Amino acid sequence: MTNADEDDPPPDCTSTPSERARGIRKNLLLSASIERQGLSTPARIRNLSEGGAMLDAAVLPNVGDSFVLRRLQMEIAATVVWRRAGRCGVKFEGAASVEDWVAGGRLPEHGQERSQARVDAIQAAVRRGDPPVSDDTPETQTALAAAELETRLAEEIAYARRILDHVGDELSDDAIVLQRHAQALQNLDIACQILAHVGAILAAADRSAAVEAVTMEELRTRLLRKSIF
Repeated sequence: MTNADEDDPPPDCTSTPSERARGIRKNLLLSASIERQGLSTPARIRNLSEGGAMLDAAVLPNVGDSFVLRRLQMEIAATVVWRRAGRCGVKFEGAASVEDWVAGGRLPEHGQERSQARVDAIQAAVRRGDPPVSDDTPETQTALAAAELETRLAEEIAYARRILDHVGDELSDDAIVLQRHAQALQNLDIACQILAHVGAILAAADRSAAVEAVTMEELRTRLLRKSIF
């Protein structure tokens, strides 16, 4: 993956004509992850249709690269068809249900309502900070809560980074502010890069590999430092 921007998007900035034929895109803002070569990168789904989506992320695959797009219980193989300014358009290998992706899982069929209710109860308890409610064993409850919490923390870190990126862009557009606070804006950019890497590591299935892939040498050194005890 790389941060470089290349290959202009089609005129509507979301899809090719063949993709548009697969269905009307719905504008959204959903947390997801891009999984490729053993690494997972937090991303946001900006719009979605049966045949493809537009994503934004700190690190994006190149045009032509394939990866797995994942959101909670949903996943689908996808290929990048364009990339520009921190966003990319992707084409799905198969058809996606927009409703299922918005929900984060396939809508419950008859007899599955109780299972979905348990999942909803666990997620609600995590958001409140309460012990998860489930008829599973305490060990299973703890594992589910911890995994869900780490996913949400990675998503929030990525979201905070994007907010700071936008703040930095707006301040940099003011020539006077840029001249007076160049060092502060540079530090803000460094902080955004650190947040992007930390969020990607937290969301990665193989965190050791994710740390090794960090491109900021000082951050990688700090993360790999040995204990002094």
